[in-house]
Amino acid sequence: MKHLRIKDLLSSGSIGMNVISDFDNNGIFYPLQTFSKDKGVDISSVPFCIEANNTETQNTLFNLAKTLSNNVQLITSEQRKVIHLAAVFACNFSNNMYAIADDILLQNGMDLNLLKPLIKETANKIQKDSPKHVQTGPARRNDQEVIKNHIQMLADSKDYQDIYELITNNIIKNK
Repeated sequence: MKHLRIKDLLSSGSIGMNVISDFDNNGIFYPLQTFSKDKGVDISSVPFCIEANNTETQNTLFNLAKTLSNNVQLITSEQRKVIHLAAVFACNFSNNMYAIADDILLQNGMDLNLLKPLIKETANKIQKDSPKHVQTGPARRNDQEVIKNHIQMLADSKDYQDIYELITNNIIKNK
């Protein structure tokens, strides 16, 4: 097999392989992880999603990924798009919720460190159970008095109110 070149590979969650289809051997080598310049990641636990236009390239990418990680999956472009969408909810949107929580606390003279044990415990719970099953809070209980109080507390931020109401209604609807 000819050597794979970087331009023959794509490492994206949302872009289809068609953008590199001009090459004989091409594929997707998609590490499902958020990376930062200043923080290391245990690559051995990172899922790698592999897709290729032929079996030989697929095997090469799969074997390369296996040298890095214990979690390598063969997927299609459509599956990768779904995974990327789910990852946006799980990572990007949850991080935005942390940013909102941080903002609310800072506006009231408090620090996000107060919530870090809660955030950690919530993340730990979904390691052993489904997120839907471990959902807690006023929306899960459908505690309308607390919900109305929270919405009123957010009166100075229509955006935060809208987000709160949307997510609360989704939790109530799906409990």
